Amino acid sequence: MKAILQTCIDVEERVGEIYQQLVNHPDANDELREIWQEMADDEMRHAHRIRLVNDRFEVAGVLKCSLTNEGAQELFDRAGEILLDVQEGSLSLDEAIYASVELEDAFLKTHHGYAESGNEPDLQTMFKALAEADREHTMRLKSYLNRMNDGDGLVFDEGSEAP
Repeated sequence: MKAILQTCIDVEERVGEIYQQLVNHPDANDELREIWQEMADDEMRHAHRIRLVNDRFEVAGVLKCSLTNEGAQELFDRAGEILLDVQEGSLSLDEAIYASVELEDAFLKTHHGYAESGNEPDLQTMFKALAEADREHTMRLKSYLNRMNDGDGLVFDEGSEAP
């Protein structure tokens, strides 16, 4: 379990770093910078929360859980690809926003899945709360997109809608 939760911590921190760097995107306006800063701060709080739960389980001697590392590792790998793009400055503003929504949708699915499959009430509660925060991030980004450009916003395909 420690390895799974550590991967979750690493993902949260990596995505927080992505958002922190996107705050400085040259084409971002103040509203979007504020959204990304708040999301970066949230991701760091999420990492801290997972770390606290992980430490508590370690102290209590809880070593096994029904969670698998697969979803978290895939998200970590994808976040690494996006982080590299952000660091290289290769994402347009639209691509950066879409990447943010992609990450939050993936977070939501992973956190929701962990909440459903977890056999520890503390893990279920934590992952449900994290999934709700992901949903709020996604909705905030989509709301921003709906108002940008000429008022028509950007269009998401059906597969990007959160569960």
